Order: sequence, then structure tokens, then C-alpha cells
Amino acid sequence: MTYTLFISFIVIIFIRSIISNFWLFFVLRWLSTNSQKVRLQTNKNEYNFILLIPVLREQKIIIRTIKHFLRLNYNKKNLKIFFISTEKEFEKSGKNEENTIDIIKKLQQKTNNIHGLNLIELLHYPDQNGKMVDQLNFAFDHILTNNINLNKTFVGIYNADSRPNFNTLNTISQMANKSNCKIYQQSAVFFDNFNELKNNNNFLTEKLLKTNSLLQTRWTLVHEIPRFIMQSYFLNKFNKKLFLSHCVGHGLFIQGNFLQEIRKMPDKTLTEDLFFGYILSLLGKSINPLPIMESAEMPNKFILSLKQKYIWFFGPLEHFAYQKYFKENFRNAASSLLLNWFTFQGIFSAFAWILSGWMLLYIFLYPILSGNYNLIPWSLIVFILYAPFSYFVILSKYKFLNNLCSKKNEISLMEYFWSFVFSLPTAIIHSIPPIFSVLAKIKSKITNVQPQKPKTER
Repeated sequence: MTYTLFISFIVIIFIRSIISNFWLFFVLRWLSTNSQKVRLQTNKNEYNFILLIPVLREQKIIIRTIKHFLRLNYNKKNLKIFFISTEKEFEKSGKNEENTIDIIKKLQQKTNNIHGLNLIELLHYPDQNGKMVDQLNFAFDHILTNNINLNKTFVGIYNADSRPNFNTLNTISQMANKSNCKIYQQSAVFFDNFNELKNNNNFLTEKLLKTNSLLQTRWTLVHEIPRFIMQSYFLNKFNKKLFLSHCVGHGLFIQGNFLQEIRKMPDKTLTEDLFFGYILSLLGKSINPLPIMESAEMPNKFILSLKQKYIWFFGPLEHFAYQKYFKENFRNAASSLLLNWFTFQGIFSAFAWILSGWMLLYIFLYPILSGNYNLIPWSLIVFILYAPFSYFVILSKYKFLNNLCSKKNEISLMEYFWSFVFSLPTAIIHSIPPIFSVLAKIKSKITNVQPQKPKTER
């Protein structure tokens, strides 16, 4: 039985490795080809853009955030940036202390005077109990109430630590001119603070955090972008709903008229972006990937990275809740067969996440504990294909991926070696937080008290 389990895990991991590495090379080629195309084209700046950036106790980074978004290569007359604060801002910093809101107000006045435009605006969500999605829905309501030409407007969402490519808005405008697509999604590579992860961390923690950033970037390249490509291709080309795709809460752009149709993002679960992608996929709305990217940070503390994974796992875990919501709110918009198929795709991702680390651990422990040492080379080969090989490819494209984010970072060649050493423990650790997510979900069913999403600490 244990030997059969070993062989089964070897086969599963090998197949997943082949599929993942195929998509890795495919997506890198797709990014290279399509990013070149948009650079070579000119743009008429025909679309208006409204950017929404929810903020909560962002004093450490908000000035850099504002400066970065002001450098976006787009006609400022067609751009407006809303920072959405919340009453939660005052929970930990007294009302007499300088907070995020105070800093934004100072820079708002200065920036708007320099440009002679109402470029930056501050919206304040007046409730202490809301989540980030409530701040966004509050801003959506403001836009829908006050904006006139929604047909020529895209509403984009970013986090306070988002650093998108400076040509992002031009790229969307170019793509929108050629199609009638309502949704665009910019993916992220998680290298923004890669070289700073050594700060205030010991050697072991630094290398685990760096390998974690490679793992997350790998997920973007071999899972996230392929889902966008497949979902949008079959919808745009054949009008077929075959593949589930998610959205990401940072880098998401929604065309104004479609925003008017949906009114808000779902707010009944811990995470809203996978939920929103589930709804869009079932409604037959293509989620179109951008060939240029956003540079995102990873947590700079080990415990924070575990907390992040704990929260993220609720995304795929909640697909039965998404299904129930869709049935109640979008009757007859999709067949029961399609609902079940998309729900299966989402739940499958949850199982793959929670089991993958333990499967990798098993294929190394079994040969050692059973004395079948001749099986260890097979475990090594399969594992190298699964993680270290893809990490090597990603590190070899580190400069290229940073260029897609308008950044020019460099790394040491030793990072190749350390990514190999720490790839197995990182993969195993990746499957630990989901266990606590499942336990929290079970507890919430018993106590009827929902888990809370903590603030991302900077």
C-alpha cells in the first residue's frame, strides 16, 4: 500500500511538473512577444482611467505609492486617482497623530496644484467594521453616482504597495481599441522587495522568504496567467465557457458600463477576488491578461508569510459558498452542469495546494524509512522538475520579468543555489497554513463566527 502510494505520488507530481513547465515556457514566450507588440504601437489616449487604491495605516509607503502612480505614462487629463481611507485608520493611531489620511491630504493639494487638475482625490469610508472590499464598493458607488461617460472609462484597482508598469494604462487603451472586452487583469511578479528580505532577518528566514517569492511568482506564471489565457481565448474566440478563471484584487480593470451592471464586488466571504472571477467566468465575461506586469512585495517576516497563505487559501476553499451565492443572485445565468464544473475546478485547486507539500515530503521519507534507497534518485528527479528547475528558469528571467514591471533589479548568482536548497522546505511549509484555514472554516460553521482578515503589516 505504501509503495503504491509512493508510485502514485511520483506519477502525479511528474505529470504536474510537465504541465507546469510547459506553461512556464509558453507564458514567458507570450509575455515577450506581446509586450513587444504593445511597445511598438502608438496610442491615442482615448479612454479615461479611474484608479482606486484602498489604504489603511500606510504611513510607511504612501508617499512612494503616490510618486509611483504619478509616473504612469498617460495623459493626466484622462486620469484620476482615488485613495479610499477608512475609519479604521484611527483605531491604533490617535486622531491627533499624523496618519495616512493626513499625508494624502498634503500631497493631494500639492499635486493637484502642480498639475492644475483634480488628479488625486480622497474618499473616506465612514465605518470601522468594513473590509477592503467595502472600501472598494463605497468607491464604486461614488463613481457610478458622479461619473458620466462610463462607456469610455476603465476603473482600476491597486493595493498601496502595488508598483505597476508605467505603460499599463497605455497598454489597456491599445487593447481596448481593438476589442470589446470589459475586464483586464494585470498579474504580479513578487520581486519588489526581493533584495531587501535580508533586512532584519537571519540567514535561514531570508532564504525561505526569497524562495517563497519564487514560489509565488511561479504560481503566477504557471497557473494564474494560463487560466486567463485559456478562459479569455475560448470566450473571445468561440464564446464558450470552459475554464474557470479568478481575478486578483490588485491590477484588475473593469470597464465603466460593466461596472454599472454589476454595481459592486461580492462581500460575503473573506476574499473577494476569486469570488468575483468565479462570477465573471459563469457570466461569460472574459478576463483578459496584460502582457506587462506589476511588481509586488512579499511579506518580510516569516510569520507574516504564513498569515498571508492562511488568508489566501480561503479563496479556493470557499467555492461552494460562491456556487450558492451565484444560484441565489444570478438565476438561469448558467446551467447546473456548468456551475458544478467550475466549482470542481476551484475546489481542485484547494486540494492541490493543501496536499502538494505533503506529497513531496512523502516521496522523500518513504525511500528512507522503508530502506528502498534506490528510489531516492526518482524522488530527486521528479522534485527537481517540479520546483528547482522552474525556479532556475524564473531566476534566469529575473531581469526580463522586472523590466515588465518597469524595474531594473539585479540578483546574485548564489540565489540559484539557495533556491535549490530551500525549495523542498518552502514547498512543505506552503501546505501548512491551509490546514489552519480549514480548521477555522470548520470552527466558523460551529460557532457561526466568521474568520477575520487581518491588515497586511508593512
